[in-house]
Amino acid sequence: MNNYVVLLRGINVGGHNKLPMADLRTLLTSNGYISVSTYIQSGNILLSSDKNPASINKHIKDLLKNEFDYNIPVITITADELQKCYQENPFFTEVKDIKFLHVTFLDKTPNISAIENLNLNTYKGDEFLIKNKFVYLHTPDGFAKTKFSNQQFEKQLVTIATTRNWRTVTKLVELSKTIKKLN
Repeated sequence: MNNYVVLLRGINVGGHNKLPMADLRTLLTSNGYISVSTYIQSGNILLSSDKNPASINKHIKDLLKNEFDYNIPVITITADELQKCYQENPFFTEVKDIKFLHVTFLDKTPNISAIENLNLNTYKGDEFLIKNKFVYLHTPDGFAKTKFSNQQFEKQLVTIATTRNWRTVTKLVELSKTIKKLN
């Protein structure tokens, strides 16, 4: 049994794709996932499963389509990958306020050519660094002003993307340690 963090994009944002987390937990539990918990209302799920990440992505995407008629991008990473993501943030030690830090999670590691040919719109002072399946973002004027977007990364890196702020990443790391103790 492996421990995973599943990230849904576009759940309960701006009144769209409304999905109570209790309903989501029930759906996942009744479909074979173990130790299912959620964090806040924006589609952050912790669970255990014998399936691999690609199978979990497809299964949960299909469940959301069949049950709620939502076509939601789903990204699954292991609890260990999340811990590594947390530990390797290149901006963490130099940025004084974590509200300017975010991570864009990618469904797969982009190829070197795609990374080298990235042509992103940026806002003054914005920085990013891609490491494996993670795009670390530093947006010194706030995320609301940045030009970085999931769509930009998806199109140019040819993968699925979803972004979380550093506070959420930190909490998910903390919660993923708890789920490890339960299994």
